[in-house]
Amino acid sequence: MKIALAFSGGGVRATVFHLGVLARLAREDLLGKVKMISSVSGGSLAAGLVFARSGNRWPGSAEYLHDIVPQIHHLLTSRNLQRSFALKSIMFPWRLASGRAAVLGDELERQWQIGGNLADLPLSPRWIINATCYQTGKNWRFQRDVMGDYQTKYVQNPEFPLSHALASSAAVPGLIGPLIVKSKRYDWTEYREDDWKAIEPKYRKLHLWDGGVYDNLGVESLFKPGEGLRDGTDFLIVCDASRPLSGENQESRWTPGYLEASMRLVDVATDQVRSLRARMLMEYFKQNPGSGAYLRMGRKSSRLRENRHGDERILSDDEVRQASGMETTLRRLSHNEFSILFRHGYEVANNTLATHCDETLQSVNRSHVQFKAA
Repeated sequence: MKIALAFSGGGVRATVFHLGVLARLAREDLLGKVKMISSVSGGSLAAGLVFARSGNRWPGSAEYLHDIVPQIHHLLTSRNLQRSFALKSIMFPWRLASGRAAVLGDELERQWQIGGNLADLPLSPRWIINATCYQTGKNWRFQRDVMGDYQTKYVQNPEFPLSHALASSAAVPGLIGPLIVKSKRYDWTEYREDDWKAIEPKYRKLHLWDGGVYDNLGVESLFKPGEGLRDGTDFLIVCDASRPLSGENQESRWTPGYLEASMRLVDVATDQVRSLRARMLMEYFKQNPGSGAYLRMGRKSSRLRENRHGDERILSDDEVRQASGMETTLRRLSHNEFSILFRHGYEVANNTLATHCDETLQSVNRSHVQFKAA
């Protein structure tokens, strides 16, 4: 099995949900099977924390459960990233020259100890950090050996801070603000005539926003309608921690302000795109059994209740609603909030994989046992 993971956006709500999903995979000793990761916003923060806490490499299953998770739990329940970002934006306004997301990137390095450059990432699993380029309206990708989009073209082997790539992926409009990249600092290339050719940059500055504006599931680089899964992978797990779109009747309130109305329209458009992608994915998984799973925050864990081990506690329906309804934020979490979000990710993964992918996982486990015995 060659697993690809798609981690959606959703602030620290999504971050901890995804960490719980990884814990469920680690329980089956499957983290070593992960070959590709594509992430957006809070999902990028989740992957970034895992890589950073293990020295910019991908941890084994036992290491993740026993060492990495406790470290991340301590960080997210003791450091208020959102407050420190807001304070630094006010106290040091000259730092905004590179955009508000640059300030967030600096705080990710200072508060969460996410350091190094893209080049420090491992070859495997291949990690794609997604943002949205304002100038082109396209999906901008940060990777170990390249960054760019197909209209702006590409920078090869970029000397680019990992923390700033994560910040641009999480740069929610109205809450954070863009990362501003000055094009002249990099050598730009395009691939033509079977080789990379140097070109002049098309834009003086690039404004990179939250990857969720373009694709909040982060699946475009892993799955193409009509083509299927990306080469080198055969099992796609899509982790969707998006907050449900509020159905509140706006006509019953005072007329919303311009910013509130604009954000509402962005949320509506984003939710529609997410829903369309989700339907395509689920149809593909239905037609190709054993090719993947779609894990949606907010799903109840009734099957897990039937198959739980011993006296293992299961989240109540009220706790599930609390987890899925949590605001999109970068604030410090309480221990209880972390526990509920983490457990919810674990339970949704357990429920979905047991229901739709049990035969596939059993086959992998049998192969793993036979390999170890040999």
